Amino acid sequence: MEQQEMQEERRARNFVWAAAGHYGLEPLFLAYAPDGTADMYLNMIIGLSYKWYDAEKLETFFYMLGGRQEELYQGMLWIGLEQALYEKEKIHRPVLAELRQEYAQENLARYRVLKEYELIDQLRNGHCAEILGKSSGLSGRTEELLRELTFTGEMGIEQILAKMKEILWKYFSYEPKMIKKERGTYFLQKLLPAFHSIGKMHATYVKTKRYDDLSWEESGNGGTMEKARHYLLQFSRQGDEEKDRAYIEGCFGANIYTPMEQKLLEDEVCTENHKNSHLYITRGYPMEEPVTQTGSNTTVRHQEESTEREATDRGETASHTVEDIGQVFGSGAINKRESREIREFRENSKRQAEKNRQHYEKNRTVYENSIRRMTEKLRLELDARMDDVPVQARQGNIRASQVWRALYLEDPRVFEKREEVSDAGFSVDILIDASSSRKNSQEQIAAQAYILAKSLDLCGIPLQVYSYCSIRGYTVLRLFQSYGENRKAEEVFSYVAAGNNRDGLALRGAGHLMAQSEQEKKLLLVLTDGSPQDDQIAAEGAFYKNREYTDQIAVEDTTEQVQQLKRRNIQVVGIFMGTERGLQTAHRIFGRDFVRIQNIQQFAEVVGKILQEKIREM
Repeated sequence: MEQQEMQEERRARNFVWAAAGHYGLEPLFLAYAPDGTADMYLNMIIGLSYKWYDAEKLETFFYMLGGRQEELYQGMLWIGLEQALYEKEKIHRPVLAELRQEYAQENLARYRVLKEYELIDQLRNGHCAEILGKSSGLSGRTEELLRELTFTGEMGIEQILAKMKEILWKYFSYEPKMIKKERGTYFLQKLLPAFHSIGKMHATYVKTKRYDDLSWEESGNGGTMEKARHYLLQFSRQGDEEKDRAYIEGCFGANIYTPMEQKLLEDEVCTENHKNSHLYITRGYPMEEPVTQTGSNTTVRHQEESTEREATDRGETASHTVEDIGQVFGSGAINKRESREIREFRENSKRQAEKNRQHYEKNRTVYENSIRRMTEKLRLELDARMDDVPVQARQGNIRASQVWRALYLEDPRVFEKREEVSDAGFSVDILIDASSSRKNSQEQIAAQAYILAKSLDLCGIPLQVYSYCSIRGYTVLRLFQSYGENRKAEEVFSYVAAGNNRDGLALRGAGHLMAQSEQEKKLLLVLTDGSPQDDQIAAEGAFYKNREYTDQIAVEDTTEQVQQLKRRNIQVVGIFMGTERGLQTAHRIFGRDFVRIQNIQQFAEVVGKILQEKIREM
């Protein structure tokens, strides 16, 4: 799939270059259709913007559009630019008329089933209707706003930008401000719903370094370009912490901590580069529960420990609407669009869990063989640690000093025999990257995690298993199995990939959970592709100021968190399955303590070997 993504990126660039007449141009935006393929018409529009307008002025203006409604403002500008660029180019490229008609038809067909839209959706749909010679279907100020966005081919870039400033001030009392951003040094998904914006599938403009850029390769920074089909990453961030928290709970399940416990946790771990972020730990929703929709409300039923209930109520079945979740935090109802997104994510998660199980069953022979071989390796190493100790028994060699117990206490255990008692003396945690970059490998990753968890369970080693992803400023740890919970390895089949991955904060969360282990020695296994990135900024700290958590800052922060865990006497091992670009990053993060998995057949051998080494070291 990585090769396919690179191929689509090249196609997108070729469309931009062909329209711009400038091959080798590094465009600020690339456009993709909802299925992840390069969108011909939209990339041609992007290319034409470079052909007809001053690129520096236009890009600078896009950087000036920020705030909570950044997506709306940028989307409105693209609607206006599309109209003006089409008028400029249609004489030179007659084929544009046909492509434009197809684009408008596809958009209207895609959104016809929806009953409510955000403002940008209304504007876009009205614009597409007019392209097809129909009425926009709008009224009032919305219709007036669309009329204002009808830029013409005669307008120059200065006129367009001046007009856009007037529109933003007139309708939104918003004034664009200059914000200095470095171009082309990080992966940043730009959400511009000017053309497509439905639920999980936004046609997305992606600002990215080119794959053949040597400075990127030499920097050692990994990364996987996120496409529009990557679920949940595209969900717009509202910037309202209480609503965001309700949204996260709707998608992933209740927090295991009370509000006070949550505050103490974040005071501990959400500092430095993560001081503006949140850590959310959940047991999730059981995958077998029903997910239904009644009217405009999404109803979810779940059985789990609830931090909002008294101990006597824990474990009972609860029924909540998404609106109820919002009210819990005093933030009011989650809107209809978010309700739909939550429902779709829950349904998608349930389907993915079933796919994970089906994949395992289809390859059961291979996977069970891997479990057997890994268990044998671990037991061989553990057997060497067994102690021969005396224990009290009802038969064996009599212990003269204990005979009185039989006479006065009627205790028959006055004999002694030698038994081999195995105590691992350490615990293991498994931390699984569940970001969108893992979406094409979910079944294989779930199987790998199950092999590990099952083998460790069979050897009686205390174990915790959890995954992580980052949404709306929250890094979510989904806890599948805790210490002392035997035979729960199957829970890992609920694994689903979504969103970004703020690895540094996830590692801090792992350190917090590992503190609950009664074992003095601890081992953390991280299943990763070596590509930490999050769309939320890294707070002012040891590295940079006001920068997205990507590229160098993300890699250096993740590396530092690994070192901090090691200073706490926690062994950290990376289990890497990814591309060549991520391989170099994994080297930087884990040093010598990582292994690369290229196929499932070698999983038990390679991972079993490094586990044996770490057991010896501990």
